[in-house]
Amino acid sequence: MTLKWLVLIILSFSSIAFASIEDEVPVVVREPASLEEAKAIRPEASGRVDHLIDNKTLKAISHFSDWYIGEVIAVQSQTPGVGIVGFVEVTGIEIKSDGTYIITCDLLRQSRLNFIQVGDQIMHLDLSSENPKYKGTTDLLIKEQGKNISSKYKPLFTQGVAAGETAETLWEGEYLVTWYGQVNYGLKKWLTINTVVPADLLGAANGSVKFQLYESYSNVFAAGLNFTKIPNQTNSTLNLNIHWDSYSSESVVSHTFLSIALFSFEEAEDATAIKSLGTSSLQSGSEFILDNWDRILVGPSYNFEKKAVGGFLTYLKIWDKFHLSFSANSTDITSLKLSPVDGYYFLFDAYWRF
Repeated sequence: MTLKWLVLIILSFSSIAFASIEDEVPVVVREPASLEEAKAIRPEASGRVDHLIDNKTLKAISHFSDWYIGEVIAVQSQTPGVGIVGFVEVTGIEIKSDGTYIITCDLLRQSRLNFIQVGDQIMHLDLSSENPKYKGTTDLLIKEQGKNISSKYKPLFTQGVAAGETAETLWEGEYLVTWYGQVNYGLKKWLTINTVVPADLLGAANGSVKFQLYESYSNVFAAGLNFTKIPNQTNSTLNLNIHWDSYSSESVVSHTFLSIALFSFEEAEDATAIKSLGTSSLQSGSEFILDNWDRILVGPSYNFEKKAVGGFLTYLKIWDKFHLSFSANSTDITSLKLSPVDGYYFLFDAYWRF
């Protein structure tokens, strides 16, 4: 055998041996040296729903270790385009001999349109800003206080200066400040106070308080008082406000608002565009939650003093803290003129929630 053929045989055997080494699955995989390196390798830890234990408990398999007991995580549907379908709480973590983790979770809430299925993905979810995986629905509104939650995902506290507040209160320690100087503050999860600061400085002392009386999965009730001193007069107004929010479908929240004037002033009828300012009114509207978490607000209202039917139509754009809305409103739909007293008027509203 010539030297040339000997070299070719040696190279052939070397190639076969190298290929077999490359195809072999390693038994031990080196862990990343640091958290930063781990994030670079896998920016978002996840797992797969393996089986359902009962009507509220599931088990998932994950190759990642950064889960902890009590953590609330999201479940993303395996069906393309559906997105997040529920939230679960981690109740147990078990490591298997092959290095994978068995994550036991209890159901907190889920979409009423989509089941959680075997094969769906569990994942950490950043809700501090816009997340395209998290599509708008009443089922996935964040009602429990948490850190760094974008305002997009919270229930509405107010529908704007014309339509008035909802039955929701601010979270404890949370502020909502409007462009015209109204400052709202959450003393407790169930108690919110507010005042319009510029009016206070101009001699029109004012303030309101709202108590959340009852909250369930589909209904919220609240009541409050609104006081305003009329400037340059000895008169004041006091209104009792009753709020009822009802979650009627996966995308609609109904808001019913009754304001009763306990005492008022002679010119109060001229201020019907402002709810709870000396007149009695009844309003029932609907909040439509869009896929991107913006809102459309629409509904009729009835003013008892004027015996007139009005209404509103609003588009509300929500960023992480800033809200901007444009609305068409009416105090009397039969009066076809531009007037905030007895006709139609247009408003914009802007406020920050933080």
